[in-house]
Amino acid sequence: MKIYYLTLIKLVEFGILKGSIRISTSKLAKALGTTQQTASRHLIELEKEGMIRREIDGRGETIFLTKEGRKFLEEIYLLLKRNLEEGKSMIIKGIVFTGIGEGAYYVTRKYYETQFLSKLGFKPYPGTLNLRLIEPKTRVALESQPYIFIPGTKTKYRTYGWVKCYPAIINGKYKACVITLERTHYDETVIEVISPHNLRKELGLKDGDILELELIPIQQSSF
Repeated sequence: MKIYYLTLIKLVEFGILKGSIRISTSKLAKALGTTQQTASRHLIELEKEGMIRREIDGRGETIFLTKEGRKFLEEIYLLLKRNLEEGKSMIIKGIVFTGIGEGAYYVTRKYYETQFLSKLGFKPYPGTLNLRLIEPKTRVALESQPYIFIPGTKTKYRTYGWVKCYPAIINGKYKACVITLERTHYDETVIEVISPHNLRKELGLKDGDILELELIPIQQSSF
């Protein structure tokens, strides 16, 4: 980890997660136990990497946390959480919605069908269940978990991206996998779920319903 990332973490203590903060480099340097020049240099490096944005005027300096900076902090938090709670399952909640049919196309490709059967032990129902995340709010949390990797492939006509599969169970009964795709039209607030079951039918789901899944640590799963 680059040393100036510790300065970003220190800014959290000053409240940057709640909004912009005004802080002098002398005050920051004192909190870091370093020189004012070093603190200033760290802020410059963080701004270059897109972690923060600064506005300097005659009264001082205002620091804003960027989307990239928040994502980095979330990843650090989740890395620590995962290692401190190793072996515990993760609960995911999301709102069911109808997608664009992209998932159905991909899971029915022969290459993916073969890979799913080989690595997950089941042939998915032809389609994915789409969830808009409630908890956690983005896929960043999910990506800190262990996964089963399916590499991409190429044919004469097109390229297919990789798939990361996170074993899960629904209602303690239905085997499933949360998947993230290298190629997707969805943003970080959406996940897709595959299962050997038609989950909408089996669970009586409709758009707007909330579904809860429990991720299963790979070493404890039957996948």
